[in-house]
Amino acid sequence: MKHAVVVISALWLVTTVAPANASLLGSATVNESQINGNTFQYDLTLNDPGTTTIGTFWFAWIPGANFMPVSPSNISSPAGWNAIVTHDGSSDGFAVQWTASSPAQDLAAGSSLTGFGFDSTATPAQMAGVASFDPTFPVETSFVYSGTPFSDAGFELGASNANVAVPEPASVGLGAIGAGLLLLLAVRGYAR
Repeated sequence: MKHAVVVISALWLVTTVAPANASLLGSATVNESQINGNTFQYDLTLNDPGTTTIGTFWFAWIPGANFMPVSPSNISSPAGWNAIVTHDGSSDGFAVQWTASSPAQDLAAGSSLTGFGFDSTATPAQMAGVASFDPTFPVETSFVYSGTPFSDAGFELGASNANVAVPEPASVGLGAIGAGLLLLLAVRGYAR
């Protein structure tokens, strides 16, 4: 009987609580290009696959922590959006907070928005790595809110890099065949 109560309680939680939190969703894609010997340009696309609008996009940030190793410069924003750099002192990194200037400028559910960007001396490897100020988080961990910052519980997302090369299936297959042959040779050599 106790087991049935726990299962029913869990089902009630999943069906009543989860949908309220699941309506705010977001994802972001990062494209980088090298401007000169030590400066990179990062262009971001924000996607809203949820059922609510997005009015705040806080890149390289979660509540209480900024993750970029250096301050970004030349920040660009989509029309109707504003940006500020956030930083809480020497024991913290940097982040960019973009906010819509009015609810009419919010990213609509099911839409994408380009125009977010900045320059940085942080390399693509640093940006794709873990935060030096908190190595439990990737630098590109970000947060969105349906309206202004802290207007709701928000949603944490990890930005994906559009420039990462994904091996084609044939290359993966050849690698697996090569690994299998090496393993076979090693086993035969060990048996002698």
